[in-house]
Amino acid sequence: MAGDRQLVRNAVAAYFGGSLQTADGGTYYQGGPLSSQGLGTAYPYLIKGGAPDTAYTLGEAAGTGWGAVLTVHLGVVTLRDSYGGATSGWRARRYKVTCSLDVISYAEHLEGAEAPLDDLLNAMDALIYADRTLGTTSATYAAQGGRLIIQAGEKPYGIVHGEPVWTTEADRGRGRGGIDYSFEALTMVAA
Repeated sequence: MAGDRQLVRNAVAAYFGGSLQTADGGTYYQGGPLSSQGLGTAYPYLIKGGAPDTAYTLGEAAGTGWGAVLTVHLGVVTLRDSYGGATSGWRARRYKVTCSLDVISYAEHLEGAEAPLDDLLNAMDALIYADRTLGTTSATYAAQGGRLIIQAGEKPYGIVHGEPVWTTEADRGRGRGGIDYSFEALTMVAA
């Protein structure tokens, strides 16, 4: 089915990021279940010129010195016939989804920046474990049989936390960091 790449990107951003926002002509998600863990905004695509600082800390208490934005990348997609005859049935599409987390921190010490990142990653794991369809079981996805993502974070790829990278300023002021969070999302598309 044409367009399922866009559906997968937006479903992942919405599941982690929250409600759809379209201010200034962009598409992003805010106010979701990870806002209390510091995720201010989730974008389904890369952002030209980067996200504004306010996108990192949206929904957090005034004076918060740590926040993250997420962008969704779809890597290698494995397509294979799964069930049915020569021209009918279902095809499995296995998307390698990478959520790049970009962090801004004003913590005085690096551990003050990395510890909240660990908490955010653990919360992302818990969300996938809570619903491996990433909230995509609804009438919205009737064209996909009522479910867009059959399972996420399962075999063979599972969930992979990358290695964090940080840059800090000499005066212990603002620091930037990030990490890639990857998993497989399986979809089944009618042939």
